[in-house]
Amino acid sequence: MNKTIDFIKRKTVMLCMAVAVMGGLASCEEHTDEYDGSLKVGNILLADNSIVSPQGYDSKNQTAVGVIFYASHDTALVVSMHELGSYAYADSLGTVGSVNSDSRTLCGAENTAALLVSEIPTPAAEAVADFRSPMASWALPSAGELRALAAMLPVVSHSMEIIGGEPFADGQYISSTQDGSTSESEQMYYLSVAMPSGFVTSTIKTTPGRVRPVLRLR
Repeated sequence: MNKTIDFIKRKTVMLCMAVAVMGGLASCEEHTDEYDGSLKVGNILLADNSIVSPQGYDSKNQTAVGVIFYASHDTALVVSMHELGSYAYADSLGTVGSVNSDSRTLCGAENTAALLVSEIPTPAAEAVADFRSPMASWALPSAGELRALAAMLPVVSHSMEIIGGEPFADGQYISSTQDGSTSESEQMYYLSVAMPSGFVTSTIKTTPGRVRPVLRLR
């Protein structure tokens, strides 16, 4: 009988120790998450160019500029916490040279640079270029980048709410990508991407779309 009681006591003590250890591990994991400064989807870019997790964000002492929506190796893409309004891709129809027309490519920065030197006025790209922010080099996202954003929208929207960013609207966002299906379509259409579905649509270049800047890190 005494042996049975001793056995039960030992098992109880071991169980309590295991629970305590697991509790400690959980606390360590929470602590690690709070100070996670990695290039991870959902993490927040600050005005001092540092990264912080949603759990570690301090609105009183930190200034957020956007949320990471894509990360691969040492490269990440950040979407701004601000919408810039509604703008047309171009003031008139015509092909803009050096713009990548692939709907999957992550090339917003390169496309935006090409749009800004085009002879055709490009209001959406110009709005991004005029965007005032603690960070420089914002771009009009490519269709591929907007599709990547749509795929991670629930995670990004959660972090965006934490930092007080503007919510994403349901509807079409303008990309910097032309429709390269044919030479005629390249002159007439750009690709817009719907949120939250990520559905891509060919849209007349003079038709306005929502503009949300993105930024490439590293």
